[in-house]
Amino acid sequence: MGKSCKVVVCGQASVGKTSILEQLLYGNHVVGSEMIETQEDIYVGSIETDRGVREQVRFYDTRGLRDGAELPKHCFSCTDGYVLVYSTDSRESFQRVELLKKEIDKSKDKKEVTIVVLGNKCDLQEQRRVDPDVAQHWAKSEKVKLWEVSVAD
Repeated sequence: MGKSCKVVVCGQASVGKTSILEQLLYGNHVVGSEMIETQEDIYVGSIETDRGVREQVRFYDTRGLRDGAELPKHCFSCTDGYVLVYSTDSRESFQRVELLKKEIDKSKDKKEVTIVVLGNKCDLQEQRRVDPDVAQHWAKSEKVKLWEVSVAD
C-alpha cells in the first residue's frame, strides 16, 4: 500500500455528503432512505493511481454546517484535499460552499491542497435553484473543479 491521504468532505446540512460517500465507496445508497444526521465519521477507501500505485484515502465526513457555523479547526490540519458539497436545489447551500472555499484559503498554511466541488441532486431539475453556468463560472474563477452529481444515478 502506498501513501495515505486525508480528504475532508464538508457542506451545509442535508446536501447529501454521506450519501455521496456511501454510493461512491459501497454503491449502496438507497434513495428515499431515512436521513440520519452525521456528527462526524471516517470512511476509508483504496484507489489506484495512474502510476499503478494503491493509495488509501481517508474521507472525513463532517457534520452539516448550519447558521454560520465554521468548519472545526481540526479539519484544516494535515488535510490533503477537500470535497465541498452543495445541493442544486438550494442556493443557500451553494453560498455556504463559496464561504467554505474562502475559509479554506485563509487556513491552509500555504500548503497546496486539492479542492473539488460537487453539486448534488442534479436529478431534481424541477427544484433546481443553482444555475449550472453560474456555478461553473465561480469554480473556474476559484480554480477548482466542479461536477454536478446524483446518488440516484
